[in-house]
Amino acid sequence: MPLFDNENRILQIEAEKEEIFQHLENPLISQPFTEDFARRFSWSTNAIEGNTLSLEETIAVIDYDEVRSNHTYAEYTDAKNAYYAIQKMLLPFVKKTIDEEWIRQANGYIRHMQGEYRETTVYIGNLSEAVYYPPDPQDVPALMKEWIRETNTEATTVKEIFERIAASHVRFERIHPFLDGNGRTGRMIINQQLINSGFLPVSIPPTVKYREAFRRYDKREDLSEMVYVLLKSEQESFERVRSLALKLSKDREKQRKEMKHIQNR
Repeated sequence: MPLFDNENRILQIEAEKEEIFQHLENPLISQPFTEDFARRFSWSTNAIEGNTLSLEETIAVIDYDEVRSNHTYAEYTDAKNAYYAIQKMLLPFVKKTIDEEWIRQANGYIRHMQGEYRETTVYIGNLSEAVYYPPDPQDVPALMKEWIRETNTEATTVKEIFERIAASHVRFERIHPFLDGNGRTGRMIINQQLINSGFLPVSIPPTVKYREAFRRYDKREDLSEMVYVLLKSEQESFERVRSLALKLSKDREKQRKEMKHIQNR
């Protein structure tokens, strides 16, 4: 039996989606949301991999090329590469076919090199978390072709969409097609899948639950925690849109009052 009951989150997303996308029809909401997403996702996707830059520091290096002490050159480079990949691959938020060319390009931008499948055997993890051995490199091309075929199969309900994206993400990471950047590439894919399915892209928080979701699947073939992570992240994207809409409404009301006061003087 799945540990995480995601039905309430699914119902909330179903109930709120129309309102959220109505807000996004206003460029004064959609543009700042998009800009925030690009920076926030650059931070979170690297933080999951152990990058120690804060969100504020990530924004500083992206916007102002500002660097601070106590961080490595590689951490700053990874932040810039992730942002560049987002700009190239995910913006604007439009439907795109996820094929081998798209995946290789995403990985190439993230790593700032050619996105080629690995040609060596690798392992993931450590003894305290459990070591996983991905497929041999000669099997990767065929596995990826099958993965792409399954990934581009359409789903209709919110439940089906998030369950398929969760399953697709776990399988991609277990194929581990590249020598490096698989996690960051996989999370880029998640966002293109969400956009293709009519949802907002997400910035998965760098919390233990995301890593736990892989361990739970490995031990019990239970995807419910990964589905939970994706649903919660989608709700957080909804909340950022809602906050922008509220801020716009408050500012407009304040401006109206100020104008009325001026006119009555």
